[in-house]
Formats: sequence, C-alpha cells, structure tokens
Amino acid sequence: MLIQSGEHTHLAQLLTFMVLGEQLAHDCAEAQVTIAPDHRMKTFLVGQARQEGYHAFIFQGAIRWLTPHSSHPSPMSEHMNTYRDLLETAITRQDFAETIIGEQIILEGLGEAILKRIEAGLVKRGAPFQRLRRLLIHQEEAHHQFGERVLANMLEKDEESYDSLHERTQKYLPVAKTLLFSAQEAFYSIDEDPQAYWQDFHESLPTWLQIESPQAINVVASPSI
Repeated sequence: MLIQSGEHTHLAQLLTFMVLGEQLAHDCAEAQVTIAPDHRMKTFLVGQARQEGYHAFIFQGAIRWLTPHSSHPSPMSEHMNTYRDLLETAITRQDFAETIIGEQIILEGLGEAILKRIEAGLVKRGAPFQRLRRLLIHQEEAHHQFGERVLANMLEKDEESYDSLHERTQKYLPVAKTLLFSAQEAFYSIDEDPQAYWQDFHESLPTWLQIESPQAINVVASPSI
C-alpha cells in the first residue's frame, strides 16, 4: 500500500473518528429496537446494530495495522459524547423520529461521506481489502436510506411534519460539523479539505432538511478546536 511518510498516523486518527461514530451508531440502533413502532423496523435495526459493531471492529483492526505501537487519544471524543447525549435524550423521550434524524440521517450520512472520500484516496494508494471496504460503504448507504424511508413514511401518514423534523435537526447539525472539523488537522495532513466532506454530507441530506448554505452552520464553540 502506497502510504506516504507520516500518513499512517493521520489515517489512524481519522479511523479513530470512525470507530467512535460506529460505536455510537451501534448503541443507538440497539436502543432504537426498543422504541421502533413495528417488527419490520426492529428487524432492520437489529441487523444494523450488528453491522455497526462489525464496522468498529474492522476500523480498530485497520488502526492497529497502520500504527501498531501507538495510541490515538481523540479530540473528537468530547464532541461525540455531546452528540450521544442528544440521541440518548431523544431515546429517553421515545422520540423515534428524532433518533432517526440524529443517527440514520445525520451521523450515518456524515460517516458515508467520509468513507467515500477516504475510499477514493485508498484506491489511489493501492490499499488492500477493496471488496470489504465497498461492503462497509454499501451498508452505511443502506442505513442512511432506511432513515430516509422511515421519515418519508411518517410524513406521508401525517405522523410528522416537515417543520417539526427540520426544527429538531438543527441541534444536531452544529455538533456534527464540530465533530468533523475537530479532525481537520488530520484531514489537511493527507491533503484533504474537511469542508469538501461537509459539502458532500450536506448534499446527502433529504432536500427538505438542506439549508441554503452549508457553510452557514457554525461549529460548537470548544477550546479543543
């Protein structure tokens, strides 16, 4: 694999971001099983939780391969915990629609955008396990699409409104952007622009959740950024 000098550590830092996200997605999907309104959704979420746990395991293995003798304390941990608090509050309220927004729409959408851009770089570097990497992206896409279908169905049945869903989205987006940009040093070190990742993510949102300018969302103030 053609990884340039110094890239191992920065790629490992980005994968640490992915591990944190997959662990949160796993925990959220498990909790969603308990509040999902029908058996079909519960079955999908059981499968998603299993896949998210597998993804975290794969990324942890890749981190050990890239930097076998290093640990990677992550500046993203604090912000991921903030995001986790938002999701856990929605789960406690049994607000299934909001958990879909926070997990399958935003968190999965952001992870999908990151994986696709990292994948392009790994292909150029001749990275191994291309079939496995494509499987992970396909599964992330499926999780995101599941969320879109659930919300579209709720809107069609008038169980939710566009305005209400849009309003609940706004507390997640700034934290998601803060998460992404907390890893900006690692992105820049491998000649990647986190703003391009954010733009890709924004374009993946359902049209009714998109804002006029994705740059207009400010990151959450934090001394670690």
